[in-house]
Amino acid sequence: MGFYEEIAKYYDYIFPIGNDQIEFLAKEAGFTSKNVLDIACGTGGYSIGLSKLGHDVTAVDLDYQMVQVLNEKIIDTDLKINAMVGNMLELDQLLSNNYNLAFCIGNSIVHLDKEKAIGQFFEIAKSLLNDKGKLIIQIINYDRIIMYNVKSLPTIKNDEIKLNFERLYRYEKEDNVVYFKTILKVDNKQIENEIPLYPLLSDDLCKLLKNAGFKDIQLYGDFKGSPYDKSDSFTVVAVAM
Repeated sequence: MGFYEEIAKYYDYIFPIGNDQIEFLAKEAGFTSKNVLDIACGTGGYSIGLSKLGHDVTAVDLDYQMVQVLNEKIIDTDLKINAMVGNMLELDQLLSNNYNLAFCIGNSIVHLDKEKAIGQFFEIAKSLLNDKGKLIIQIINYDRIIMYNVKSLPTIKNDEIKLNFERLYRYEKEDNVVYFKTILKVDNKQIENEIPLYPLLSDDLCKLLKNAGFKDIQLYGDFKGSPYDKSDSFTVVAVAM
């Protein structure tokens, strides 16, 4: 069983849906019904939030179990969500190009192994948007991670189910890879995992978006719309048109 398949039933306790994210996404989508694409949707909390606001949502994730959890949530509802399993590098083979907004948040794109793959994803995302469509990307601020040799992120705790989720970083300069180790402690068990992430810097993020055909790119330091600061912001939120 893969790591994400193992943690699917705990996902919403680890990463509860944030109001700031919903409000930010809703503002960028606009306040009339739009076609929205949630890429690397996890268990679909943001898809559900946007669907409740009247948007038609397509939600895609590589992990079958994550999509299964989302489908279980929307059974017997009137929410307009089409949830499917899919690879973000193959979305142009699954979907048509009619989206007003696409978003990929939660540090997902850095699971792609190189700049070339990330650039390819941006090109695919661009091809799926209509003429005025927007792409929103959110990742950890790797400028700050590398600048200060950050070793860990704050441990996530959920007292409701006595859950601890530790997040450890190890940057290997020679290979330009961040090894991301997670330790989930819950239900009297411990689940560990370590994966390589590509430390995409903010300047390179902008470069790849421009190369993919996006002309207007705005960077923020969080979903409240704070100014982005390479040395201080914990995350990078990019809005590209």
